[in-house]
Amino acid sequence: MVQTKKMTLLPDILVLNCSLLREEDMQFWKVQNELFQKQMEQKAASDSQQRASFKERGTTSDAWNVFVEKEGLDFSFDKSSTTSWLPHHLFMALGGDGELVVKSYNDDDDPRNNDLEYIEYELFATVAHIDDPRTGGNLVAHVNVGEKYHQRKEGVTHTQWYLFNDFQISAVDKEDSVTFDLKWKIPCILVYKRLDVNTRNSLKIDFPLTSDILLPTPSISKRRRNLEPMSPGSSMTFTPLMPDELPTCEGVLVALDAEFVTLKAEEAELHSDGTRSTIKPSHLLAARITVVRGEGANEGVPFIDDYISTQEQVVDYLTKFSGIKPGDLDASVSSKHLATLKLTYCKLRYLIQCGCIIVGHGLSKDFKVINIYVPEKQIRDTVHLFHMPRKRFISLRFLSWYFLCEKIQKDMHDSIEDARTALKLYKKYLELTKDETEMTDFRQNVLKQLYAEGRRLEWKVPED
Repeated sequence: MVQTKKMTLLPDILVLNCSLLREEDMQFWKVQNELFQKQMEQKAASDSQQRASFKERGTTSDAWNVFVEKEGLDFSFDKSSTTSWLPHHLFMALGGDGELVVKSYNDDDDPRNNDLEYIEYELFATVAHIDDPRTGGNLVAHVNVGEKYHQRKEGVTHTQWYLFNDFQISAVDKEDSVTFDLKWKIPCILVYKRLDVNTRNSLKIDFPLTSDILLPTPSISKRRRNLEPMSPGSSMTFTPLMPDELPTCEGVLVALDAEFVTLKAEEAELHSDGTRSTIKPSHLLAARITVVRGEGANEGVPFIDDYISTQEQVVDYLTKFSGIKPGDLDASVSSKHLATLKLTYCKLRYLIQCGCIIVGHGLSKDFKVINIYVPEKQIRDTVHLFHMPRKRFISLRFLSWYFLCEKIQKDMHDSIEDARTALKLYKKYLELTKDETEMTDFRQNVLKQLYAEGRRLEWKVPED
């Protein structure tokens, strides 16, 4: 008995695996590229002959020809404007026997004039692997970002292709998304979507997290697993939020600090002229994430202090700067309150969704390593608040000594201490900039005195 599968419904999103793992698969793409280039050359030759024929028959006016020659205009077919055999649009239909029929704009007949009910698909994204023998290469994505984003960002309704390469995002031409040089750029995935996908589906996104994500959870460390989060023997370094402390409106103040460890060391190249270039930056991992209350009776008391469990090999614990020691992130031996990065990430994501104001020092690095987006209006970064244009950024340790008369980070960094200090500095900033007059004085005098003192001390906190 032979079993067969027949498609009964066309998908909203069509994801195609290019599967170029074998040489014969690569050969298929190479042949398609060659056939496409020949087709383009033939079209260019045909267009050229047609224009010559028009000119001989006097189809175009003498005045037009004189104008074209004078201005140096060239209306010849530019094969570079279409650089790939991959279509940006596809038409798909199901035959009466369940047979899948696929056509493109390049076909001679218009599929829409056919008896079958064709569904039009548009190329939405492509993923490619960039081959680099030095680093092993990396994945990049081309994405056609839709109208809603540009309407919200720029107030203009249009679409635009973007290249996503790690943290680099840049606008690119439409043809770049389907241009693949198999010597160094290998196509991996093609994503097509129905043109009517937005009208067929609800675009409303329901936030999946609730305040339950902030409830106390047991540590995944074996040494602490049997201890209740709030039990006397648990030696908790934080106090979870009480029900009346949960954020219920926007603007709730919290302070955040994160410590990191190095999973992969930086790869750099030293040139003969003495210059140094980075081949591959170091790979950092969030090892401890702390969030403290920014207001209320328990101001400054942490309600999140999670050490992030990892099974990856840590190259450098950066103990002097992170306070993290070997074994702290190992679930089998750690005495710390261990959590997964996903759980802690969800806690932060909920706070951001609630509209909490995040206070910290050097938050851009924290957010980048944690890989989380925070709207600019919800960030209060003291490294920028106490900064003059075109001047150096000032360390948290120096600012704490100068404005708060407190010495921190004596032996090593501690995320609770750093978060509390950033919060105090932010409150000090608010105190120094209560109105427009004091803001002017802060910018013109306070900051100048700060930088003058820093230069005098070479930005080092006095020992005595």
